[in-house]
Amino acid sequence: MGVDEAVLVSGREFGGSDTFATSQILAAAINKIGIEDDDIVLCGRQAIDGDTAQVGPQIAEKLGLPQITYAADIKVEGREVTVKRMLEDGYMTIKTQTPCLITAIKELNTPRYMSVGGIFETYSKPMSVFDFNTLKDDPLIELDTIGLKGSPTNIFASFTPPQKGQGEMLEGADQKTVDVLVDKLLAKHII
Repeated sequence: MGVDEAVLVSGREFGGSDTFATSQILAAAINKIGIEDDDIVLCGRQAIDGDTAQVGPQIAEKLGLPQITYAADIKVEGREVTVKRMLEDGYMTIKTQTPCLITAIKELNTPRYMSVGGIFETYSKPMSVFDFNTLKDDPLIELDTIGLKGSPTNIFASFTPPQKGQGEMLEGADQKTVDVLVDKLLAKHII
């Protein structure tokens, strides 16, 4: 869907990395590719495993790039980037210059599905693999802080939260339905 080439960052030495280590590895890969004056590094808001929303901002810090997080809309005019940033209670508009890093939220766009022809076309596009040996000498990587053994964050335990009780649907749009709802909320001391 518009990508001219791909880079896969992979290696068993990288496995188990926390956000600090992951951001070093990805920053080194971006550094190796190179950043030009009109580039924008796009990251997701957060991963689904740790939910920390730290990797994108840490990459920006390591690369010395301005960053804008939680982008709901992006407009680019020349080297000026205007971002509508989502907040808890509204939006904030921020402007910066390229190169920069932006983390995106799902409201930024509506995903499109590739056509069958587009899928087959991807097989002809170049893909590089950056493994440990490719990135280990980059000054952004501290070798003793990557992978599971080097990550400064250690998980002592993880668990699945207990399931909540099944919800209850009330049907109807009359006073009787409202009375039933109010009785249930009073019984649970919600109102």
